[in-house]
Amino acid sequence: MVYTKHFYSMRNKIALILFVCFSIVANAQLNSPFSSYGVGERTNSLHSVFSGMGNHHVSYDNPSVLNTSNPASYSFVRYQFPIFSLGISNRLSFNNDGTTKEFNNATNISEIAFGMSFAKRFGLAFGFKPMYKKNYSFAEQFPLMSDSVRYEYEGKGALNNAFIGFSANILNYDSLKWSIGGNVGVLFGGITDERRSYIVNPLNMAGGNETKRQQVKSFHYEIGTLVQYQFKKYNKLTLGAVVEPIQNIKSVYDRQLSYSASDVTNPNTYYLLKETGEIKGKIIFATSYTVGASYTRNFIAHKKDGTERKPQIMFSFGYNGTDYSKYREIYSDTTFSYGYKNASNYQFGVQFVPETQIVGSAIPKLFERSSYRLGFYYSTLPNLYLGSQLKEWAVTCGFGLPVLVDKRLDSSVQLGIGVGKRGAMTTGSLNETFVTINIGLFIAPSINDRWFIKRKVD
Repeated sequence: MVYTKHFYSMRNKIALILFVCFSIVANAQLNSPFSSYGVGERTNSLHSVFSGMGNHHVSYDNPSVLNTSNPASYSFVRYQFPIFSLGISNRLSFNNDGTTKEFNNATNISEIAFGMSFAKRFGLAFGFKPMYKKNYSFAEQFPLMSDSVRYEYEGKGALNNAFIGFSANILNYDSLKWSIGGNVGVLFGGITDERRSYIVNPLNMAGGNETKRQQVKSFHYEIGTLVQYQFKKYNKLTLGAVVEPIQNIKSVYDRQLSYSASDVTNPNTYYLLKETGEIKGKIIFATSYTVGASYTRNFIAHKKDGTERKPQIMFSFGYNGTDYSKYREIYSDTTFSYGYKNASNYQFGVQFVPETQIVGSAIPKLFERSSYRLGFYYSTLPNLYLGSQLKEWAVTCGFGLPVLVDKRLDSSVQLGIGVGKRGAMTTGSLNETFVTINIGLFIAPSINDRWFIKRKVD
């Protein structure tokens, strides 16, 4: 008796899709003034399933969906059918500060992950996702006697997370399941902030330049839990929670002051005035927690031909809170805090599936086996603009299209779309109107390629 793992067919499909995706994803970065503080803005690295439901994720427990945002969900993945997950996000941004309008467009990979359950109560996943992104460029100009002084600000960089996660069902009954899990990984990357000033002169652009760099490579973790309760046959209540405790992230800081006598925009003309050298320190990431609940109801409906149909509807609500007031960047005797305020986020989502059952060879029609989603979220951000705390909201929608493979519907194509606004929400202040388009794939093996099958050898 031997154990065989039919992963070669699945591996080839994943390799082909990754090659295509890396070929089409653009390198363009979104110019976001909101990322000029700290290590940048937290990226929305959620899969398109959740972006279509108002970004709700913490209590989502579909066996055909890999939810890396709550590691406790890994043991709920369908047994013997591991899942490969890929997410691609696109953001169309329209910035307006009352005098200047700007359009930006950027496409990035939001998640690459692989997960599976085993031994009927354990789950495992590993992958990569971006966590923070910094990319901004803006300028100010002021009169100085008969001349003008121009200040330019630029920043770029990203922090990414390569992680592995594990979960276990503490309770594993048909009507009651309770799982706990965690993700551990390496947070790595670098960010750069530049500031330059010079007197506007078409013949000479002499001026000064300040460059600050932070390099990060540190341990990072989060823990989660998920409770699933089935009651009255067709009803299910799911409760979820995820916590990122306060963490000291190891980093290295370097600051340079330079002067150019001819062209301050050309680094080749710089004269170094002062440099701190590499200073080891830490970045204190604030505690963040997310809690939520989902209620799922299955129905029995009758078609015109007398056959039964089993639709399903899910309602979800979630809340996230982050104590950004404790955020610090500490290097020797220098500390940066940026005056952050506490942030919060409310998520609402609903999902409807017209048909959830497959009987024999009777395959439901395409529009019947698809998932349809609507959502909304509202956030208060940690940043301030002229003393006012910034806000963000969006209305979302999406759908999931299962791909039929050997009478299995575990593979799917997912789409999530959001339209919203971010900023101080007042006339004349910096505001962003945006459209997000998220595309995701879930790839699972066919019924003949199941994992962990015992086979006899004649």
